[in-house]
Amino acid sequence: MTDKAFDFSATHKDWMDRDGRAVLGWRYHPKIIFRSGRGTKIADVDGKEYYDLNSGMMSLPLGHSHPEVTEVIREVAGLMVHESSWYSNPWAIELAELIGSTLPAGLKLVNFAVTGSEANEIGMRMAIAKTGKFDIVSVIRGLHGGSLAVEAVTTVGGGRRKGLGPLMMPARANAILPPFCYRCPVNLAYPGCDVKCLKTSEDLMEYLTTKEVAGVIAEPILVPGGMIVPPKEWLPRMKELARRWGALLILDEMQLAPARTGKFWAFEHTDTAPDIVTFGKGMSAGFAVCGTVTTREIADEVAGKLGLPWSGTYPGDPLACAAAHKTIQIVLRDRLAERSEKLGAILRRKLEGLRDRHECVGDIRGMGLYQMLDIVTDKKSKTPDPAMGERIRYNVLLEGVAAICVKNFMRVSPPLIITEAEIDDIVGRLDTAIRRSLEGHPKDVDFSSSSSLAESKGRRAAE
Repeated sequence: MTDKAFDFSATHKDWMDRDGRAVLGWRYHPKIIFRSGRGTKIADVDGKEYYDLNSGMMSLPLGHSHPEVTEVIREVAGLMVHESSWYSNPWAIELAELIGSTLPAGLKLVNFAVTGSEANEIGMRMAIAKTGKFDIVSVIRGLHGGSLAVEAVTTVGGGRRKGLGPLMMPARANAILPPFCYRCPVNLAYPGCDVKCLKTSEDLMEYLTTKEVAGVIAEPILVPGGMIVPPKEWLPRMKELARRWGALLILDEMQLAPARTGKFWAFEHTDTAPDIVTFGKGMSAGFAVCGTVTTREIADEVAGKLGLPWSGTYPGDPLACAAAHKTIQIVLRDRLAERSEKLGAILRRKLEGLRDRHECVGDIRGMGLYQMLDIVTDKKSKTPDPAMGERIRYNVLLEGVAAICVKNFMRVSPPLIITEAEIDDIVGRLDTAIRRSLEGHPKDVDFSSSSSLAESKGRRAAE
């Protein structure tokens, strides 16, 4: 599909065509091919720069090509890139020790993985092996990965699971209502509700589980489900719920750690220590290194059961661990959690200005340097408007900002090194993009095949 609004070179268009012929994957329209990045910006193969509004896939807290991280990558690449996972290396050990030092007492043992899906499945295996039970309970609107076991506990959209039923884990219950105050699932208002959604959820567990609950898995903030920031009582009460059911609490910090919300770990905002915590994305420096952290007591009890400790070909590889270790060191050294809290407050005020000016921005939610715009048809009905969300994403790309919008949720999660001046610039470009979208621009582009809109369109066609 030709797009006259973007002035792509013939070489760029050729790369786009080759990507379509050779690579199977979701793509936004237009299918820009990026080649380089530095700091808060990335550049396409034509050399045009864009702000990276989402730190890659929320995986680069220090932005692109941080000089200290780049130097470590060069150094370690000349020593060792990969070794058998039956052995270890200094960089994996140092990374595990550093991660343990950031966590509450007891959470010290890291089982490395390659993807977040694997890490969450390791946590589920640990819960089942530790308790001898087999039900895993999850929160509706949660996302925990795409492998079949964690897809079973993922509920951000039924379309992604269509046809997978016979392959997914049956011993799961998506029973916990989301603490979504903007669109309350029990039609009450906080704080007068006393977090009724969680009490109702425990009632649902009575009917939807076998009452053999091994683990409760949750994100401290439900990002893909709509940047749902729970009331402060929610997570501590979730831990109490897990205890009443004799289950372990597994917290999925893939989208959150390190430092993005104003704390190194998002669960620190409520002082709710889990039994198991999983990490990836921002903790990985953009490399394929994720993991699951638990206590010595749990680790000793589950060892030798259910394939634990889990491993494969690549977990704990030297190069990935070295880059991740240096990234976390810098996050701690430069006190980026405090920076996220301070600049996040500035970002929030400016985004709320967009909400106040534009009828299609229904709500702004988030913590620190992780915010989200909820795009709606109008503020009164709060009806989600995915088409307008995609239109805004397209127009802000024209303004030189590469953003992620899934359905009606537009994420704002820039690198933690962003400056206040850059925040001003980005929000100004967002304002322009929203105004142009409301005016009906672009008028000659069909972007219904773009990303999540294409997924919805394909699902409707199949039905």
